[in-house]
Amino acid sequence: MIKKLFITSILLSCLNAANGQSYWSYDDHGLSLKMPEISLISVMPTNYTVSLSLGLPKNAGDKPGENIDSKDDNTWLNYSCSMKYRGSYRKIYAQITSGSVPDGLAIDLEVKDLQTQGTGTWGKRYSKSITLSNQPQIVVSGIGGGCTKRGRNFGHQLIYELKLTDIDELIVDDDKTYLTITYTISD
Repeated sequence: MIKKLFITSILLSCLNAANGQSYWSYDDHGLSLKMPEISLISVMPTNYTVSLSLGLPKNAGDKPGENIDSKDDNTWLNYSCSMKYRGSYRKIYAQITSGSVPDGLAIDLEVKDLQTQGTGTWGKRYSKSITLSNQPQIVVSGIGGGCTKRGRNFGHQLIYELKLTDIDELIVDDDKTYLTITYTISD
């Protein structure tokens, strides 16, 4: 029994000595993070040209009108944004920057609400549709920090429609007219 007591006291003494000699140490340092403020926009698919044409009249005396080729819904508006703390929300503007719509015709643009959710604070369409002109018009507003994902079926679907507004003003100088539609994202 004395032998067991002696061994137990030696073990306890060793544990206390080991415990008394241990200590904790730490060090720290700063870490700087930098996230640039970004605003990127693209129309998908890339290098796609929207082609619109008025429908031919079915009978003599009828005016040209809508047909399958007067509408196009194959383009998508994608964007990625980051913003400063308490920064302003972004908007997307559309305008004709090259060419002009012939008299008697109009091109309407409908921007659909987000079809597939990306991440973050997405924008909402500003109005159901606009008639494109050479003046910038808001088509999406309320964009915070977020992204729509990239490609077809992501972001906002764009629907273009060619409409006859006044047949009396319609003069065909050239059977094809080329326009450039520019989308801009800004505060």
